[in-house]
Amino acid sequence: MTVPPEQKVLAADAIRHIGSPAVPFLVECLSETQLKKYRVENEKWQKERQTSELDLVRPPCPRQQAMAALDALGSEGAAALPALEKLLEEDPPDPQALYVAARMGPAGAPLLNRYLISTNLILQLEAKVCFDLIRSHSEVLYPPIPVGPDAPSFARRTCEFNLKILEAANQRYQAQHPEGAADDDEAGLPPLPPPSVLPQ
Repeated sequence: MTVPPEQKVLAADAIRHIGSPAVPFLVECLSETQLKKYRVENEKWQKERQTSELDLVRPPCPRQQAMAALDALGSEGAAALPALEKLLEEDPPDPQALYVAARMGPAGAPLLNRYLISTNLILQLEAKVCFDLIRSHSEVLYPPIPVGPDAPSFARRTCEFNLKILEAANQRYQAQHPEGAADDDEAGLPPLPPPSVLPQ
């Protein structure tokens, strides 16, 4: 059982109404302690659903909820940037942290800049894609309908962001290995179709 879209819209609206005073609570939800608790609860849920005839509700992930809330706050969530940076230092780094930093506007730019020269190539690529989205004012980062039931969800937009990362990784690989692209042409392989996201 998943959270209905209308409940997510109400939650995002509530967070926007609270504004920056919600940030300390959200930072706590991002913590490793909360993530460990969630993993224990999720493991218990997985075991129980195997033997139960009921449609048991999956426990919510506090980190995922906090990320969605910070996404909804935008620039008002900027005080959470140090906490987001900690998530980028985890092993593996949290893939949504740079996207959420980009959603915070100019306040997030220094963090994105630091990761443009990261030794972690994935994070380096993510930072570059974030700047590309900012420069092009992409709907992936700036949805035309930012609030309300018709606004694209945080989950959908981060999915689209991941597709942009894959496209950028493929372009980088092709630029570094042009001989591989030539081999594909000679083999008569058809080009891959553009990625798409199914509507939620």
